Amino acid sequence: MARKKRRLRTIILCIAGVIILFVIILIVNLIVFEKNASVVSKGQPIENYNEPNCALLVIDIQEATTGEISTNSFYTSNSDALINKINRVSDYCENQNIPIIFIRSAITNPLINLLNDSYAEGSPGAKFDKRLKLNSNLEIVKSKNDAFIDTKLDNILSNNKINELYIVGLDAAYCINSTVEAAQNRNYRVNLLDDAILSESVKTKDSMIVSFKNRGVNVLKFDRLRK
Repeated sequence: MARKKRRLRTIILCIAGVIILFVIILIVNLIVFEKNASVVSKGQPIENYNEPNCALLVIDIQEATTGEISTNSFYTSNSDALINKINRVSDYCENQNIPIIFIRSAITNPLINLLNDSYAEGSPGAKFDKRLKLNSNLEIVKSKNDAFIDTKLDNILSNNKINELYIVGLDAAYCINSTVEAAQNRNYRVNLLDDAILSESVKTKDSMIVSFKNRGVNVLKFDRLRK
């Protein structure tokens, strides 16, 4: 009987050890993932083109952020107005023959997806919000906040001789912020359409707008773009 108890105790301790080890691996993996996700690329300075050429970047308007499966109530409550505005901006850019690049987030890390599979590649959350008008076949799939890292964004912009960017979408404090910094590192002129971007609160967005202006980003309304 005592031997059976010792064996059972050993089994329980082994199972507990495996569970604890797995939890530690998950936590370490999450910390590393978040640290890597916040890295901003330096890139190569763009060429000095003779003529100004601009492109529109539409960032992270997808089912996991603004769509039906989103868990962010502030995003979803403001999603109709945001997407309607972005669709108007992209229509305008299409009419002006301005390249439109749609960017979405997707995660392939199985451990991260085990914790939260909202952005798992191939899942409904990784798809663009169905209300978003995709009037361009230029699509970028990123795994980090900076849309330039491990994507074809640099190539698309250089092939089109782009030297100025207009950015809409979300989140002003995360993916937009990192992408703006990466674009400035490459010497792009960066414009943000104030009425077509979002953050997790009005206060956060207002704070980020101040930060963007202090960093030399041109912040304007859509109506000014059309003039």
